[in-house]
Amino acid sequence: MPRNRDAGGSEHEELNLAPFMNMVVILIPLLLLSVVFLKIGVVNITAPKLSVGPPTDQKKKKTDEEPLNLTVGVGSNGFRVAATGAVLPPQGDCPETGPSICLADTSVQVGNLIKNSRQAYENGNEEEGEKLLRQASDAYDWMGLYNKLMEIKKEYPEETVINVSGDPNIPFTMVVRVLDVARYKLEEESYDNMEDFWAADAEVEVKGGKEIPQPLFNDPVLAVAK
Repeated sequence: MPRNRDAGGSEHEELNLAPFMNMVVILIPLLLLSVVFLKIGVVNITAPKLSVGPPTDQKKKKTDEEPLNLTVGVGSNGFRVAATGAVLPPQGDCPETGPSICLADTSVQVGNLIKNSRQAYENGNEEEGEKLLRQASDAYDWMGLYNKLMEIKKEYPEETVINVSGDPNIPFTMVVRVLDVARYKLEEESYDNMEDFWAADAEVEVKGGKEIPQPLFNDPVLAVAK
């Protein structure tokens, strides 16, 4: 390597960058191989609006058809389904005092599982917390909720809005799963087998060479639980 002499006669060697460049060339592929890519799904949600009601002397405009105002509330004992101002009565084998759609496994203490799951997360045991939360989620009758929403959709085919809320102790992941269940129509209108329900794909319509999932209630609104 050539050497330069300054006015005082001292020699200066040029910096050898070859080893550094070799290290960079080796490290870049290793870093790319170690990168974890996350696939993030986004659901457009309308936040609840709080406003002052109209004056009592203001008359409501009469419409030919009363709005559906479909609402699904998630509690530790199941789903409360309401529409057109009335709560749907308990379905199937649900107790008379129970929610509209009770748990698929009524022997599961969902409230305790959620409480223990939250405690596990706080103690840093994420694996145990996730396991307990999954057990709580599996106790819900998601298939029954979908079947009921499909029945409502038949009566109100043009309606796409659904209000979703959860009790204070309900994790947000339960609310998100309600959004997933209510989002698209599946291949069948109703299911009687849980495995077939979870394995089903969304019903699609081909437009312009693209498969477009058919909406069920795909305009969710986060409602304030009362």
